[in-house]
Amino acid sequence: MNRIVSSIPGRIRVRDKRLRHQARLDQLEAELVTIDAIIELKANVVAGSVVINFDYDQTDTESLENKIEAAVDAALDAPLAHQKRSLKMRVNRYAKVGMLGSLATSLALAATGQKRGHAVAGGLFVACLGVHLTTHRKSLLR
Repeated sequence: MNRIVSSIPGRIRVRDKRLRHQARLDQLEAELVTIDAIIELKANVVAGSVVINFDYDQTDTESLENKIEAAVDAALDAPLAHQKRSLKMRVNRYAKVGMLGSLATSLALAATGQKRGHAVAGGLFVACLGVHLTTHRKSLLR
């Protein structure tokens, strides 16, 4: 698959949506720096692209493009290290699951007329909501 979107003498631009991940972009840069003719790399994680400046007189453009394509394939095929979520985000995930479960339980108990169970499940929902809101307190009133 051709990911080279622009090629002029001395400059090549590579773009792929999967390069919008910083770890993949770093892997690609590590692959590209091993190619001799390359002078400078400018990576843009937001665009998922890399601009490669090279010495036009030192290399054949077609062979360089083939090397770049191979480097991109290697970087995109390499597995990414799984990053463990922070404790705060893991606790927030459990709070969201707790909110869903307690809300469903509370509504089911209210429908069957069990007021005490409905109140307990509602209290659990409010507690989980408190954890969730505390986690996101800085972005609530932006």
